[in-house]
Amino acid sequence: MSKDQDKKFMISFAGVLALLFGITIAIIALAAIMTPKHDTADESEVKKVAARTAPIGTVITDPALLVKAKAAVKREPYSGEQVYTTVCSACHSGGLLGAPKSDDKAAWAARKGAAGGVDGLTASAIKGKNSMPPRGGNADLTDDEVKAAVEHLLKLSGA
Repeated sequence: MSKDQDKKFMISFAGVLALLFGITIAIIALAAIMTPKHDTADESEVKKVAARTAPIGTVITDPALLVKAKAAVKREPYSGEQVYTTVCSACHSGGLLGAPKSDDKAAWAARKGAAGGVDGLTASAIKGKNSMPPRGGNADLTDDEVKAAVEHLLKLSGA
């Protein structure tokens, strides 16, 4: 009786496999019939697709080319208030990392006197001091923009 059960199982299993194979072939044939042909696209459609899928920019990784690319970009100079707001205020508004607060007149008057005035403070800000990185961490700032920020900071402090 065991051989009959094995034979019946194999016949049933083969039938199920044949049925699944037949369904697969039928689906493939139906998909081939229903799929539109794309090789008939005219040139204008190809150009439209190429325009929609074109890259929107490039990435420059060569440092020499990066310097040239930065030099080619022109921008309006930032005012002292803009530089202070975007760069300096992060530390000087709250005294972070020992930075003198922007409203501390005594601290700024002492620093101004010790550094040799606005030009000395500007030179110090350009090269960095203590925890402050050069140019406040924004290497794109010009010397004039740093000086304008120093003047604005001194004006805020009243020194």
